[in-house]
Amino acid sequence: MTTVDNFKKLIDLVPSPSNGITLCQGNFSLMGADIPTITKYFGKRKLIHFVHFRNVRGGKFKFEETFHDEGQIDMYKAMEAYYNVGFRGPIRPDHVPTMAGDSNDFPGYSTIGSLFAWGYIKGLMEGVSKGKNKA
Repeated sequence: MTTVDNFKKLIDLVPSPSNGITLCQGNFSLMGADIPTITKYFGKRKLIHFVHFRNVRGGKFKFEETFHDEGQIDMYKAMEAYYNVGFRGPIRPDHVPTMAGDSNDFPGYSTIGSLFAWGYIKGLMEGVSKGKNKA
């Protein structure tokens, strides 16, 4: 599964409410996808079953996982897209950098880095929902 078209084909092979995707923003971004656009495509069809809300920098053959506020994905626009398509399913950070003072016993899943990610996600959720409720 290395292209957006492959994911679309997978979904079309067996049309079913049980056939959906984990939308890993990092992977889709590394495939060259615009996250808000791909979120609208899969989200309007109710095909997003789970979200890995993470950020990256680079391409699929050479990349770096970044903090949520440092990568190539516009995280506000991504969160706004989930909100706009009505996605209310599970969303979590995935693969966070290890922060100073934290153990690297579980690379990509450090406690302090994860806490930063959860706070960032919650802040975006609140910002997007309050911004939409003003309109």
